[in-house]
Amino acid sequence: MPPIDRPASPARTGLFSRKGLFRIHAWIGLVLGYLLYVICLSGTAVVFGHELAWLGDPAKRVAAPAAGTPRISWQALHDSVAAAHPGTHILGLAMDPDDLRRPAWALVAGREGDLRRVPVDPWTGEPGPQKAGLDLHLWLRVFHKQLYIVPGVTGVHGALIVGALALPLLVALITGLITTRRWWQAAVTLRMGRSARLFWSDLHRFAGVWSMLIGILICLTGLWYLVETAADTAGAGFTEGPALPGIAPAQAQAQAAPLIDLDLAVARAAEAFPALVVTTIMPPRRPGHPLVLAGRGDGVLLRDGTEGVALDPTTGAVLQIRDAAGLTLLQRWVNTADPLHFGTFGGVATRILWLVAGLLTSAGILAGLIGAWLRLDRRQAGGPPGRVRMGALATILPCLGLLLAAIHGSWVYGVVAARPKLLPGEIASIGLAPGEMAILAMILAALVAPLPLWLRLTVRRQASVKSPAGGTATKIAPHLHH
Repeated sequence: MPPIDRPASPARTGLFSRKGLFRIHAWIGLVLGYLLYVICLSGTAVVFGHELAWLGDPAKRVAAPAAGTPRISWQALHDSVAAAHPGTHILGLAMDPDDLRRPAWALVAGREGDLRRVPVDPWTGEPGPQKAGLDLHLWLRVFHKQLYIVPGVTGVHGALIVGALALPLLVALITGLITTRRWWQAAVTLRMGRSARLFWSDLHRFAGVWSMLIGILICLTGLWYLVETAADTAGAGFTEGPALPGIAPAQAQAQAAPLIDLDLAVARAAEAFPALVVTTIMPPRRPGHPLVLAGRGDGVLLRDGTEGVALDPTTGAVLQIRDAAGLTLLQRWVNTADPLHFGTFGGVATRILWLVAGLLTSAGILAGLIGAWLRLDRRQAGGPPGRVRMGALATILPCLGLLLAAIHGSWVYGVVAARPKLLPGEIASIGLAPGEMAILAMILAALVAPLPLWLRLTVRRQASVKSPAGGTATKIAPHLHH
């Protein structure tokens, strides 16, 4: 140890020294830790959001068919929805041939333009009741992406806030790894039965090491969402692919003719793009628009629906083939960010990896907060009361403000704005099914549970500042023992 009167070496105490990086890591965890925990855990739930919605809503489940039972055709799906819900305009049809236990869906516009989804049994063709609003998967996705801070409600897009928080999380992951000595030992060390402080400290480092690579990838794609949303807000958004072709005016006038048989359209698309598995059909919304068949092609690391074929809606002539080879580098990245962020590019295997990484990241943040609480001396250091209050409020109020905005936005956007305008006798359910609400309640409980700990930790940390008389303040961060 150097003499007490010798200036410390800048290499040991500078911002980019191990000690300086650890202070950055600790500051991010203490100030932003709870918000990062909420975003990480909600995003982890989104990875298997479809399965959670399937589990909670019986309308999303269909009985297993008898052996040899064929699926209904695309045209039969269209006709079934049109017959069961007259007076609505079908905007899209979705049916995944690889998914045997989920219904097909139709997106329809009601008489006032309100959107509703209609589930259809893909084996019997029996349509279910109309549903309005968001299901559990979409509810979680909107919450994770933007905390329900919707431009139409608040004037600000929440993705600008959530995306910006990816940067401190990225910095925390990198500084945590740099300041963890012998990280390979931290990856296999969990000292249980000795002391609570050691266990939570070990868990914090253990979770950080094992979630590092996937966590960095998630942060980088999260930063991309920030860039993408900022560009959209500025009116310079990035296109997902080549512009859809229009129909010539003379042909558009003839579009009063009936829409081409959808099964014939699928056959035409198969001839033009043999690798395409059609999962979505979008009829033209107005004259001059093509009929679009989208799904999965032979491209890798692309979200479902990126590839497809555009047809003339009356003749079935192929107007455009959109495949991976026809995408620019930027367009390909726009359609790759989602699969990388949620781990959907490799099926169930990669989604499980992303689920584990997300749970480890969330557990690591929580372990860091608990460890900080255990290290914090319960004696108050007697700093100026006004300074203590203002410091704590400056940290707490923005966080609580975001949570209140999320509650308000979820009600206004997810419930009130989604109420369908029904004719007498029409039936449509709104929002989440009872089972989905039960699952959501458990997820929200897990999100809210650490809030009292973080609030108390923030208040007591601010009360542990250095006193004006030069008294020693309680230290929340330990010496570097990593």
